[in-house]
This record gives sequence, structure tokens and C-alpha cells, in this order.
Amino acid sequence: MKFAELTRAAQPPDDSDTLHGTRGGVLVKIYPVQVLEPPLELTSPRMIVGRDEPSDLRIGDDSVSRRHALLEIDDSGCCVIDLGSTNGTYVNEQPISSQTLLRTGDRLRFGNHIFKYLSAAGIEAQYHEAIFGLLTTDGLTSVHNKRYFLDALRREMAQSARAGTPVALLMIDLDKFKSINDTLGHLAGDAVLVEFARRASSKLRGGELLARFGGEEFALLMSRAALQDAIQVAEAILRLTADAPIRFDAFDIPLTVSIGVACTNGLPDCSPESLLAEADQFLYMAKNSGRNRVCFSTRGDS
Repeated sequence: MKFAELTRAAQPPDDSDTLHGTRGGVLVKIYPVQVLEPPLELTSPRMIVGRDEPSDLRIGDDSVSRRHALLEIDDSGCCVIDLGSTNGTYVNEQPISSQTLLRTGDRLRFGNHIFKYLSAAGIEAQYHEAIFGLLTTDGLTSVHNKRYFLDALRREMAQSARAGTPVALLMIDLDKFKSINDTLGHLAGDAVLVEFARRASSKLRGGELLARFGGEEFALLMSRAALQDAIQVAEAILRLTADAPIRFDAFDIPLTVSIGVACTNGLPDCSPESLLAEADQFLYMAKNSGRNRVCFSTRGDS
């Protein structure tokens, strides 16, 4: 499906009418997203964000305070002010302590809920881009989503079969992630996912694609990468994760990961499904043999 088709299919009804005349811009919900929600127009001079029924932007979630934040809108754009919320208001994952002027593309977080701010200038083009991002990117971590990853894997495996070139796949699982959520709460868990994705992304080179596969599991696709190359990247991610705890509020959260690696040299009997299953098999082996380690297949080793 082409870009134009993706954005057209995803738009809410009467989108052109919705986006015209939005003086302060709009907020587009990017996480969590079950179904595509229409953008929130920022047209009133003052808008309260909170859990209470009278709020202008009501978010019925315990992670959001009753009166969480204030949006002030004028001809210069939109400013956000935290109202002493329990969990804070974040712009681009940084807590705000004073009135903050939003810039187009900023990520605005209230509790567990994340919005993207789009300014009034050129808003329709920005909106199309934001919707395309929702279809290809994980809203929380900003890496690719599972759907995009599986499409890329199928394309890469087809190219590998034609050219006989290697493809490596890493399945990565955050160790004991449930205990972080249970002990410190889902906001801490979200912070861990975001920071892990940032650290892992810092190790990416050309021809590599990182995605959130689901929950606390990530996948890394490496085109034209032999087994030893994949093992080196996996071990680098392992060290980068474990070397420093993740800071959340007043807590230092230690984190390790387990990684399963599979590789193919374009063998005709290796499908995307079988490569995924093999990487999963070695991921489970890493988890069951003590965590914080890399286990790998010898398929494709040359």
C-alpha cells in the first residue's frame, strides 16, 4: 500500500473540515492507540487536561490526575503547564517544571498517555505524516512496530533467497520486566522500554532495523550480516543495557536482556516464519539458562 493510500485510509471522516482553522494546532493520540482517534483541536484559550468529568481533555485513567495540566492557546501557539500532577507532565520524555511552549512534532505525555503536538502552520501535511507514523512506528518507544517489521523481514528474506546473501535476526526480551511494573508501576515500565529502545537504537548501523515486537520484546533485523556480526551486535546491546541502571524519578532500575540470534544465507528451506521461530527458540534458551546472555543458531555460519 502506498503512502497516500495509507494516510487516506486512516483519516477520520471530514478530516479537511476538522483541520481548518485550528489556531493553536491539534493533539494526535499516539499511545496507547487501539483505534485511530480524531485529532483534538486546540481552539479554546485555556483547556484543562485531567481525569475529572469537566476537563476539556478528559483522560479516564488512574495515571492521570484529576486536574493534571493546563493548555494555554493563543496566536503564538500552545503552552503547557503542569498543575501539580502526581505523575508529572512530560514533553519529549522530559518532565516540565514551568510553562513550556510546544513546538510542532513534540511528544506530550500525561500519565500513561502520549500525544503528538502539531502546530497550525501546514497542519494537514503534518497530520498525514503523523498518521503514517502511527501505522509504522510504536508510539511509546518511537522504534518500528511489529507490522512494519514483519513486512521488512519478508522483503529481506526474499532478497536473501535471490542473492544468497546473509540475514540475521535478533529477538530481545527484557529480563524480569513484570517485576518492574509490579513494584514501581507502569510509568516506570514505560520509562524502561523507552530508554532500552534508545540505547539499542544507538548501536544500529546501515541495513539494521529495530522494532518493538510486543510487550517487552524487541526484534532487530540485520541485512547482509553473517552470524558473527549479529553476535557482536547482540553482545554490545547486552553490555549497553546492563552497564548502567535506568533512572526513573528517584529510582535506579537495573536492567538486563536475553537475546536469541538466528541467521541464514538465503537457504531455500528458510522462511521468515522459520527464522523467527529459530530466533525465539534461542531466546527461550537464553532466558532458561540464567538470562543476561546471548544464545544463537549456527545456521548460516560460514
